[in-house]
Amino acid sequence: MSINEQALGKLVHDLQSKLQEATRMVASVQAQIQAREREKKLSELTNKELSSLQADTVTYKSVGKMFVQEPLNDLTKELSERAKDMTKELEALDKKRIYWERNKTEAQGNLQELIRQIQQAQGA
Repeated sequence: MSINEQALGKLVHDLQSKLQEATRMVASVQAQIQAREREKKLSELTNKELSSLQADTVTYKSVGKMFVQEPLNDLTKELSERAKDMTKELEALDKKRIYWERNKTEAQGNLQELIRQIQQAQGA
């Protein structure tokens, strides 16, 4: 194997590794986005249900394996804050997803271009 073939082999391997990492990160970020969306939706739905209750209704908050009495106003405020936090996290995760998708597309393009050039060189 010549030095040129070794360099090409290393380059192909590096591009494949970069593509695999980008693919893995895109999947990871998408899973995180789905989890945050579920949590946000749950907070909003719970808040909506609590808003239909009277102000003097006794409410409880789950803390581990027990329930602690919590004023309705505090509970709705906490759920609203959690939904806002999830929105901010979703925005950050979406930027992260776009970054990794761009890296993935770039790595795919570079790998395809390198393979095309290798095939042309072998054909010539």
